[in-house]
Amino acid sequence: VIDTFSRKKYHRFILWTSVITFVLALPHAIILYRAATDLLSKNNVGRIPLVIFLFFLVSIVSYAQYSNGLRTAKRFIPLIILSFVIWISVSIFEPNSNKYIHIPEYMFLSGLLFLALAVDYEGSGIFFLVFILTSLLGVVDEMQQGLYPDRYYGWKDMVINSAGALLGVIMIKTLTIQPTRDWMWVRDIVRQKLLSVVLFSGLGGTLFTGIMLWAIKVDAGILGGQENGILAWNILYGSAATIAIIYLLKRFVFLQRSIISEPLSNTSLLWFISLFCLTIIIHGVSTLTLVTDLNFS
Repeated sequence: VIDTFSRKKYHRFILWTSVITFVLALPHAIILYRAATDLLSKNNVGRIPLVIFLFFLVSIVSYAQYSNGLRTAKRFIPLIILSFVIWISVSIFEPNSNKYIHIPEYMFLSGLLFLALAVDYEGSGIFFLVFILTSLLGVVDEMQQGLYPDRYYGWKDMVINSAGALLGVIMIKTLTIQPTRDWMWVRDIVRQKLLSVVLFSGLGGTLFTGIMLWAIKVDAGILGGQENGILAWNILYGSAATIAIIYLLKRFVFLQRSIISEPLSNTSLLWFISLFCLTIIIHGVSTLTLVTDLNFS
């Protein structure tokens, strides 16, 4: 039992560290793009994402077909159809082919997130959580880029990121054995009414923050003197969400389960803590933009 627990802690540390490292590295992927542009023409560099994507897809299908016979190529037909629908749609939506690298990037990120969550996740809903977290990390990625000189915060990029996240989730679902339906953890979410209200208000604030930052990018004076109100909300939510995380960790993680009267499942803790963390980061970038002279672009 001790060996199993230690192995679980090791896997948890490695996988979540990999997720964080990958997300922090995403804004710097342009270094590889610029290096490739120096060697190849822009048109050829623009074809690289499609080559990576097709290689990725063919490799997975081939492995599943010939590894154990449990997953035949027929099972991948919905994934293949969706892949081409999304790729064609994105190519119409965004003519710049260099943006398409976001699709394999976020497919890979969704896989990393699934592996990290699966260490502790029990029950149904993991694919939905992976999609939400990957899409929110796509927002965080774009916000990071808006803070860098000569980089841009783009709503089209966020749509492409979410498309990659969706493909990644469908790919994972195709490759994995579906767990028995179990939504009991939803009761834990509903039972924590105050935490749920704080979290959903933060998700709403995240949508507003994304729109606000786009408005700032288009016209720095568009907020019309509402900066103080927005700043007050960011600080209020950031403080409330931080207190919520501390409460969850202290009450349900660090305290021995044997003395907890109404314990929360690992699954509900993952939903709460992961979403609180990402919404805090998004509101934090908004605050940083408002209180400094950063040229958000």
